[in-house]
Amino acid sequence: MTDFFTSSLGTVALFAVIGVGCFGLGIASQSKGQVAGSVFRTRESKMAARNLAMQAVLALDDYVGACYAAVHDVPEFNPADQVEFAFHVPEPILSFPKEVDWHLLGKDLGEEIMWFSNRVSNVESALESLDLSRNHHDGFFERRIEGYARLAVRAMDLIARICGEFELTMPEKPEYYRQAEGLSNILRNVEAAAERRGDSTSAGETTNVTPLFPKTS
Repeated sequence: MTDFFTSSLGTVALFAVIGVGCFGLGIASQSKGQVAGSVFRTRESKMAARNLAMQAVLALDDYVGACYAAVHDVPEFNPADQVEFAFHVPEPILSFPKEVDWHLLGKDLGEEIMWFSNRVSNVESALESLDLSRNHHDGFFERRIEGYARLAVRAMDLIARICGEFELTMPEKPEYYRQAEGLSNILRNVEAAAERRGDSTSAGETTNVTPLFPKTS
């Protein structure tokens, strides 16, 4: 056996065996590297999705707070011109991060967040379309209250869903800051007012009267 490996043929065979072994080790190492890289990318993708989920929750929570303040804000009117008025708090602004892939959160949840942004834009455009010079300001105040209240409730539902799916902690609120209860009361008032008027629209499409503002002549 020793004579074989010391011969020319044995030397060639020995180098062939070594070459095959090295090739096998190279393939194995490459395979391990690919698996490690795949695991790293998966972990990185999960971290990116969780970070985006956190940003969405914070933006939605800020929006809920702004809507809650807006629906409780009583405007001040110009005594000389009742068409002119001013609110005490700014209009709610939805500040989602820009140029992000919402589908990182999953197809359904990502699309729901994009639809929410669209709903916000539609409510804002609808309010801007009203003619404030008409009687009762064209129902602007009632419609504004209902629109922002419904958006806030939907945003709170989205927050709960995102936190549930990504195991995030729900935003903490002082015990006396009962946003859900306050918004629920407002929407009940909206629906009760619609029933009193005998509107033909459904409760989800009502646009008028809450007792937060007295009617103006």
